[in-house]
Amino acid sequence: MKTTFFSEFLSAAKEAPRLYFAPLIGAARAIKAEFLRVEEESDGKAPLTPTAKH
Repeated sequence: MKTTFFSEFLSAAKEAPRLYFAPLIGAARAIKAEFLRVEEESDGKAPLTPTAKH
């Protein structure tokens, strides 16, 4: 199959946002996984009371 400059340009344009946002998406997934892990660990336990820091 012969590839043209235009087809290569289009495929690069489609991949650019994925490459740019990949670290942000990975960070969001890690944060979500951490919240789920903490939530599972704290099942049945009373939440901690917040302390005021003046």
